[in-house]
Amino acid sequence: MSQNGRNFHRTNPLNLLLMPLLYFLIGSSLTIWAMYPIVAPLLPAVSLVMSPEIPDFNTELQAKDIFQFKAVENLPSDNLSDKKLAVSPEDIPAEGERYGEIICGTAGIDAPLYYGDTAKELKAGVGTYIGHTGAYIPGAGRTILLAGHTNTVFRRLGELEIGDKIQINTSYGQYEYEVNDSRVTTDTDSTAYDFTRIDENLILYTCYPFNYLGLTNQRYFVYAEYISGPQLDLVY
Repeated sequence: MSQNGRNFHRTNPLNLLLMPLLYFLIGSSLTIWAMYPIVAPLLPAVSLVMSPEIPDFNTELQAKDIFQFKAVENLPSDNLSDKKLAVSPEDIPAEGERYGEIICGTAGIDAPLYYGDTAKELKAGVGTYIGHTGAYIPGAGRTILLAGHTNTVFRRLGELEIGDKIQINTSYGQYEYEVNDSRVTTDTDSTAYDFTRIDENLILYTCYPFNYLGLTNQRYFVYAEYISGPQLDLVY
């Protein structure tokens, strides 16, 4: 019987397949469990970078849309230096809400503008950075930092040149900015933006190189100065 048992184990192919497979599954599960806290924060970024398609702006983000273009058609577009525009609470966006659109024909940009820059907002259009105390929107007279996906809305951001115009239409007014600079830097370079400035300026940024499939620590920044648009009666 002992000899037969040894012959059975030697000749049974299931033992040769199942045991290594079992060890592999156990090892993989333990590795995933150990690495998840490190990898999880990167998953949204990977999804954005690897996305091969331009998002459907009508369905990607189901959030309140406070942008109504007809409501701003008759508002003045000058800087209203002598009087600031009073805005209603309904005009101030909450995180995840669409409050405008950004247009720049030179770079083929025509996308909805959201308040917030999480994976959801960036998948739906252009996001507004709000991670800093006193995050700013057009008309606030401060630094506005907008982000877009390098493979979708900002895929042609590198085509913008000095002097090109950027238009932002919001639920409370129309704005125009003029490009005056651009640069490539790292994602940890805090000199790429300045939230202490007390003049209105616009910054657009995206991952770099353009159309790169994978994680990258480089960013492409475009800087623009304020030209026109109503200033808001807001206190920061």
